[in-house]
This record gives sequence, C-alpha cells and structure tokens, in this order.
Amino acid sequence: MRTKRVILLAVMICLVSAITVFLLNGCKVDFLDIAGTIIGCFLGIVVVVRMQKKQS
Repeated sequence: MRTKRVILLAVMICLVSAITVFLLNGCKVDFLDIAGTIIGCFLGIVVVVRMQKKQS
C-alpha cells in the first residue's frame, strides 16, 4: 500500500476509535482515554511508515 493511503486509513481508524471511547464512556469527555487512543494510533502510523520505507 502507498504511504498516503496507509496514513488515511490509520487516521480513519483513529477517529473511529476516539468516537467509540467517547460513546463507551457514556458521552462524557475523558481526555486521558481519548488522548491515549489518538497517541496510540499516531504511533502506529509512524511504525507502519518506517516499515514501508525499510521495505522500499
């Protein structure tokens, strides 16, 4: 997969994960959960992009 497509998919997964965490908390904003979800997803993006660059 191309890097831009991987990043786009990861951002979509990140947003869905953040929304899911928000809804599971009873629509209460818990910044630690949402921030942790977003940070985890973006770290995943970095790892995937680095792996793709090594394979190229």
